[in-house]
Amino acid sequence: MSNYLLDTHILVWHVYKQKMLCRQVIDELEDYNNKIFISRASLLEIAMKSREGNLQFKDDFVTIIQIIEKHLGIKILEINNRHLITFSQLTYPKTHKDPFDHVIISQAITDKLCLISADSKMRYYKKQGLELLEN
Repeated sequence: MSNYLLDTHILVWHVYKQKMLCRQVIDELEDYNNKIFISRASLLEIAMKSREGNLQFKDDFVTIIQIIEKHLGIKILEINNRHLITFSQLTYPKTHKDPFDHVIISQAITDKLCLISADSKMRYYKKQGLELLEN
């Protein structure tokens, strides 16, 4: 059994574009022995991008949350003070200033969750304790 935290784009692909996921990621997501989490920060990011027109879905936001929690069984990981302490201590390259990514990385490090991402920038954080499964 493993515990995974999905990067925002992995969640979107899992819900709407499964062909974008590699076989290993699909296998881990479909293994009912694994616990899968999504950060509350990812939901905020999706809501913001949807509202701004940068992401378009066939479903409304309420339906997306229902798909995540009820259909896919993904748990929503709230942001707590321990995550924020890790966030405050996180070092990052000048080329990676995305605060949503930093929150997600901090949660994965703090809660010892393996982050699933296709973003090559995430490799930088392995030296800070991030466990990473690359898509």
